[in-house]
Amino acid sequence: MSDDEARSAMATDDHAADGLPPGAVAATPRQPSGREALPHSRKFAVASATLVGLAAVALAIAIAIGLSGGRAQPTGSWSTFQPTDNGLQGAQQIADFVAPLYRATPAAQLAVVTAVNLNNPSNPLQVVVPAAGGSGASGGGSSGSSGSSGSSGSSGSSGSSGSSLQPLPARSTAVYNLCGQGSGDCSIGVGAPSSARLLLLRREALELALYSLKYLSGIETVVAILPPGHTVQGCTGICPKPQTKPTTKPVSLALAFDRKELQPWLDRPLRQTLPEDLPPAVSQMQSAPEAELVSVITAHGLFQEKTEQGQDGSSVIVLSPMPPQ
Repeated sequence: MSDDEARSAMATDDHAADGLPPGAVAATPRQPSGREALPHSRKFAVASATLVGLAAVALAIAIAIGLSGGRAQPTGSWSTFQPTDNGLQGAQQIADFVAPLYRATPAAQLAVVTAVNLNNPSNPLQVVVPAAGGSGASGGGSSGSSGSSGSSGSSGSSGSSGSSLQPLPARSTAVYNLCGQGSGDCSIGVGAPSSARLLLLRREALELALYSLKYLSGIETVVAILPPGHTVQGCTGICPKPQTKPTTKPVSLALAFDRKELQPWLDRPLRQTLPEDLPPAVSQMQSAPEAELVSVITAHGLFQEKTEQGQDGSSVIVLSPMPPQ
């Protein structure tokens, strides 16, 4: 067979493979060979790999947000909540935001929180602390269980002479009163008294202080008066040694926080200090990630609290260091 005959036979075979009779012309151009399509295939492969990589990154971010409790802090934000007002109004906004999150039971709020007006002309109020402790949280010590009822300690002697006490400036002090639910005297009338519940109250007081010092201009000290009904064991007067029958007496507690002491926690986002979206339940508090930190910080600012009558008729909240336990 000649070369021309061989080429003609090959052309006939090609047309047969395409389903066309010999000599027919294809209606459409033939697809490019694999070698001709290779540059486009590479582009599609690179694009596909890029999309897969972006999807993997997005999935990783979603998983990280889910593991962190679902709260994504805006870049540079200290907290997701911020009061819109300053002074007493801003303090009450903070109280109204924080208080409902803390529960004595799933159905009952731990305490209603009220921002106290120290500048009310019709009801003058002063907060005094031992002069040696300054205006900071220097009370130290620990307390007994958080009770559900008991005396509020609204009268009596502070046990300190007037010269050993100094008032906290009203303009730079924020005071919160935590009134427990389920009773008529602001004690916590639901749930059982426990050290875990007291620790949860201390966490609430710390959160109030952090928000106040961060967002309320001019505030240097925050005082949180806890619900009454806490008890301590001890004796009064001359105690026998060894003490045969320990006595239990009610004591009202307050926490005082100073800006300088809390500054390290004001310089980092709140959720690095208090990591949960919602505060722990009473039963979870002692095993919470922040339990030890809350215990240490608040132990330095724990005071006994008594409200007395000043010589000018004003009310005086006297904060005294806790006795050794």
